[in-house]
Amino acid sequence: MRLQKNSLFPSKSLKVYNFPKMKIISIFLEQKLLLIRFLLFATVFSLAYTQEPIYNSPENADGNQNTKFLSGLAKAGLGFLDRDWTANTIDPLPPFTFLVEFTYKYIHHEYAFYLYYGLIMGLYVSSLFGIVNYVYRLENSLTKILLYLVFFISIHTVNLEFGTFDTAWHLHSGVAGQYILGPVLQPCTFGVFILLSIWLALYKRYYWAVLASAIAATFHPAYIFSVAVFTLSYVLLVFLQNPKKAIAIGFLSLLLVLPIFSYMYFTFPATTPAIKEEAMDIIVNFRISHHSVPEVWLATGTAHLQSLVTITGLYLIRNTSLLRILLIPFITAFYLTILQITLDNDLIGFIAPWRLSVFLVPISTAIIIAGLVSFITKLLRKQSAIKRGLIGISLVIISALTVQGIDRQIALFQYKGESTAMLNFVKANKQPKDTYLVPPNSQQLQKFRLYTGVPIFINKKSHPYKDTEVIEWYDRVMLASQVYEKKGDRCQLLQQLDTDYDLTHVVAERENKFSCSFLTTLYRDHKYIIYKIQ
Repeated sequence: MRLQKNSLFPSKSLKVYNFPKMKIISIFLEQKLLLIRFLLFATVFSLAYTQEPIYNSPENADGNQNTKFLSGLAKAGLGFLDRDWTANTIDPLPPFTFLVEFTYKYIHHEYAFYLYYGLIMGLYVSSLFGIVNYVYRLENSLTKILLYLVFFISIHTVNLEFGTFDTAWHLHSGVAGQYILGPVLQPCTFGVFILLSIWLALYKRYYWAVLASAIAATFHPAYIFSVAVFTLSYVLLVFLQNPKKAIAIGFLSLLLVLPIFSYMYFTFPATTPAIKEEAMDIIVNFRISHHSVPEVWLATGTAHLQSLVTITGLYLIRNTSLLRILLIPFITAFYLTILQITLDNDLIGFIAPWRLSVFLVPISTAIIIAGLVSFITKLLRKQSAIKRGLIGISLVIISALTVQGIDRQIALFQYKGESTAMLNFVKANKQPKDTYLVPPNSQQLQKFRLYTGVPIFINKKSHPYKDTEVIEWYDRVMLASQVYEKKGDRCQLLQQLDTDYDLTHVVAERENKFSCSFLTTLYRDHKYIIYKIQ
């Protein structure tokens, strides 16, 4: 008899006979082929997609690693970051922090982080392929596989811009500037385990599915809501056939997510309702309004096109089990977005239920690609010569995209920006008690801490989550911003800041230099000046 239809890697070429030894060998070969496919996907896609340097990201980069890696690198002993105020706030990401700390301490090389991300990318490609393969059976044809990969890699790497819509970003990111895959390894990239969960659920591996989704929530607690919604889909899918199993699936999911949920609940309680409300308002409306306020992210217009992509993808799978898994997340995201627009509730904004779109958009894009590939190969069903030509062309395009990615990756690792010389000076001359004041809103200097290993007073990018710490962070950002404003007695403000917080150095851009009697110039280039506070 053949392998069961719901195998994760079905094959028509391998037969499973009733002899136990032959069955074991056949299963082993299936798993080996699955691993080979995973490694091929991971290698090709990660080389084509590229990663930004962790410590030296480009000046216009998103820079999330400068926040997410901070606690782990401070604990691991990078420079003097253990003295940084933000690094010593309560950690909302303990598993990820542990991963960073362990890697820096015991592997001693940052390239391990790039390897981790490469494997995550492999899981991303493999999970999406597994999901659409359930519907379109792409693996039955080499032509289908290669054509799919051409389109799939292209929509992640080739920038075709239509106004504010960028095909290399908005076809696989969420509607509010949220995403699974980004320029660097960070907690949100563990969302690939929810894609894996959906793939497993399609083949009725529900217990493994909730385990996979729990991994995503453990590394990034912002996924707890998403995990709850997808678990509800699995439970409802199973309930009519087997109520006891449905309850067991829900209970197991709850049990697996409970540790990280308990950590967040008991570590970040409200100091008082008023303080909690003030902190929530600061985070939602000041720090991450581009993620949390629908009026902000809807204004770009890209969300409407992403929604159209999602609806198209759902329509194409209207008669499949995949729709029954994705429909509840889609409805939840849609109606809670409408509710937030109506109520303007900070708690809903903080939870950001539209984050579900980071799964719906890439899945829908992959469905559309797979449907297009199936349509093309169906038209060419009897044109074997053309199909062979398509295989050759696909291999050339995939190779070209990979080589282009490698070239870009080399350029990124050799990157030198306007701030590099100044940062090198700080790194070479740092002292244990140094604390630098840097422009808090500067995107170019978000990497200051990770690059130099030197504490700073504050920046706007990296915020804490404990309510009292959020308020102190906001106050620090406001104080630092006032110092850099070209009005009032900036020297007096700076001197008061030094008295209260024991600063040692000030970094300023040349067009916004300081003229204070207690400042001595240590460094100057075409862009930046470093002052020593006497």
